[in-house]
Amino acid sequence: MTATADIRPKTRSGNAYGYSVLAGVRIFGGTMCGVTAALAAVPAGHASCVALIGFAEEAVDNRDGATGDRLINLKKEIRNIPLAGATPADIGKTVYASADDTYTLVAGALLPAGKIDAIDADGVWLKPL
Repeated sequence: MTATADIRPKTRSGNAYGYSVLAGVRIFGGTMCGVTAALAAVPAGHASCVALIGFAEEAVDNRDGATGDRLINLKKEIRNIPLAGATPADIGKTVYASADDTYTLVAGALLPAGKIDAIDADGVWLKPL
């Protein structure tokens, strides 16, 4: 069906999203994070993680709190990551996270963290999904 009037959808910049932090969880700033099925933020590699979102804007310690007691922003900006062995032929390939600071090009049972955006003298640059 063709539009018959202006469309005015809700919008956002898309570079950061806020989430409640899961009870009993500590997230370090700058690390890869995801969410549980109930949309609570957890570090990448957490047993309850169902999707990876982006990088923690800052450290949040909710080890003594209930889910939602603490909030965190997860940023979707391109970041330099530690990924040994990547070559220019890997640019555009999917990167997987086995922990909040550990990445690989081998999927296995791991969740995708993003794609290699570039490789330069500083290392590998990851663009979150």
